[in-house]
Amino acid sequence: MNQERREQAQGFLHPDERLIAACPYELGPGVPLPPEDLLAAPEPPDLGRRIEARLPRSLRQLVTRGHDRAPDPVEDPGAALAHGTSMEGGWQSAAGHFLVSRANVRGSATGVLAVTDRRWFGLSDVSPLWQATPVMKQYWEAPRSAIAALRAGTGMTQRGRMEIRFTDGSWVAVLATVPAQAAPFAAAAARLH
Repeated sequence: MNQERREQAQGFLHPDERLIAACPYELGPGVPLPPEDLLAAPEPPDLGRRIEARLPRSLRQLVTRGHDRAPDPVEDPGAALAHGTSMEGGWQSAAGHFLVSRANVRGSATGVLAVTDRRWFGLSDVSPLWQATPVMKQYWEAPRSAIAALRAGTGMTQRGRMEIRFTDGSWVAVLATVPAQAAPFAAAAARLH
């Protein structure tokens, strides 16, 4: 695990908790975006609020409606054919909760997945694009007992693919940003199971 990711994760440890491993990651191709009705309303930045307050109401509604949602990768049938299944379980499953929590933080496309002697947690960089220093925010956590396994090397065409398998039978595919870190991260996470 590289030192920068380790330092980012260290800042979110509870007292007497020990970091086992951390890995930069992004969602696997074809992982669906949660439905709009499951997401919290976004907080506009201060500048955005000031600008919106000066706009006529009809223009304000046009500007603020639906600009946060990117196209759903599942709508691309080629993604499923090229990369296989990327999620199992509904939105109420543990995998669904992971994805909804990640979408609600509205951070960077990449994040940090960390495992400690007690729990798993996910971090996202929520700093503005113009800011060089990352501002990490924890968006998800689960006890170690909620994760059945982390399988690395599960994609034939995706280097660095890992599957987070939850004890409720659901799972989600993620990609290690640095593919060579997938297997060591999965091995370190498995040592305490």
